[in-house]
Amino acid sequence: MNFAGVGPAELLLILIVALLIFGPSKLPEIARDLGKSIGKWREALDELQSITDVSASEVLSPPSEEAELQASAQKVIKRKNQKDLPSHDDPSADQNKTEEPQVETECQT
Repeated sequence: MNFAGVGPAELLLILIVALLIFGPSKLPEIARDLGKSIGKWREALDELQSITDVSASEVLSPPSEEAELQASAQKVIKRKNQKDLPSHDDPSADQNKTEEPQVETECQT
């Protein structure tokens, strides 16, 4: 039985150290205060969840409108990237190319 990665032996060691540090009279007060604070945290989380009323799946997956906007933005970016790349049919692309000079050599015999 592991609780948050702490086994029974480690939990016993922590309790013994706490008993030695705080003493037997203070330990029940600390445990009571710790229990109250955990209860308040649970109440606050339950209240927050009831106010928002949003499930984890709704938070993790984007709404359909947002997904459509993202898809259309990706299409626009893809079109822009395709326009930036020179095509073979584009005459302006030939102007950007540097032509290599052709050197004719004659052989004399």
